[in-house]
Amino acid sequence: MIIQNYNQKEETYFNNVRLDILPLLPKYSKSVLEIGCGNGATLEHIKAQGKCKETTGIELTEYAAFEAKKSIDYTLIGDAEEIIKTIESDSYDLVLCLDILEHLVDPWLMIEQISRILKKGGVLISSIPNIRTIKVISKLAFPGKFEYANSGIMDKTHLRFFTKTSAIELLSTDSLEVDRWIHSPFAERSKSSIFNTITFGCFRDLLTEQYLIRAVKK
Repeated sequence: MIIQNYNQKEETYFNNVRLDILPLLPKYSKSVLEIGCGNGATLEHIKAQGKCKETTGIELTEYAAFEAKKSIDYTLIGDAEEIIKTIESDSYDLVLCLDILEHLVDPWLMIEQISRILKKGGVLISSIPNIRTIKVISKLAFPGKFEYANSGIMDKTHLRFFTKTSAIELLSTDSLEVDRWIHSPFAERSKSSIFNTITFGCFRDLLTEQYLIRAVKK
């Protein structure tokens, strides 16, 4: 059922370059793995910018994976929760896990596996939707609605939900240490951006749709 829901998503869901992660990227990573790479646009961009040498992507949706093969070095097609178990330990300098953990049956086990395949000093960058937003809270508190959608925070393919605190805790393990996190940027001239400005950032956490979090392998 989950795979069927993914196959129903529009192509734009898989082909965005994640420019918002650039502030968190290491200066250079020899080997990079992106879990849920879509059509490979982000990996292609990182390599074109001279940020890495070798790119590998895991993608569940076949048509997106076939597109990724055109632009990245290695593509693995299938369930990331199973594929990652087959990857050798200490294989990658950087792992990208962007809008993925909330879709998984066991994101905690995935973090353990990512830690295993990261080299010492390697970096994990993840983006995780924030359930603690005004939009979600207001609908839950007043009309009592917890409605799913085709995309966004309440995407119907999301199996897990996180706040900033629980997202940071997820990436903080015996072998991983969160060293930086940032709010996702607002869309230019959006209502959230304007409200954040006039309230001097006092409600930033309640307006943030996702957090970008970096963790380093100890």
